[in-house]
Amino acid sequence: MHQLLIEFVERVAPWIEMIGIAVVLWGAVEGLIRLVLRVKSALLREPQRMPVSHIRIAIGEKTALGLDFFLAGDIIQTIVIPSWESLAMLGGIVVIRTVIAFFLNKDLRELAEK
Repeated sequence: MHQLLIEFVERVAPWIEMIGIAVVLWGAVEGLIRLVLRVKSALLREPQRMPVSHIRIAIGEKTALGLDFFLAGDIIQTIVIPSWESLAMLGGIVVIRTVIAFFLNKDLRELAEK
C-alpha cells in the first residue's frame, strides 16, 4: 500500500508543480502585455489607463499563486518521500512565498489608500 502511495505521489506531484509553472508564466505574460500596452499609450501620448502598481500586483498575485502550487507539490512529496534535499527546497519555497506575500499585501494596502 505504501509503495502504491509513493508511485501515485511521484506521478501527481510533478503535475501540480507544472500548474505552478503555468500560473507564474501566465502572470509574466499578462504583466508583459500590460506593460507593452502602457508603453504604447505613452508613445502615442494617450492617457495611462493602468498604473504600474496594478501591473506589479497582477504579476505578484500570479507568482504567489504559482508558488502555492510549488509548495503543495513539495509538501506532498516531502510527506511521502522525505529527504534533506526536499526539506531544504520546501523551506526555501516557504521563505520566498512569505516574502512575496508580505510585499504584495503592502502594495495592495498602499493602492487601497490612494
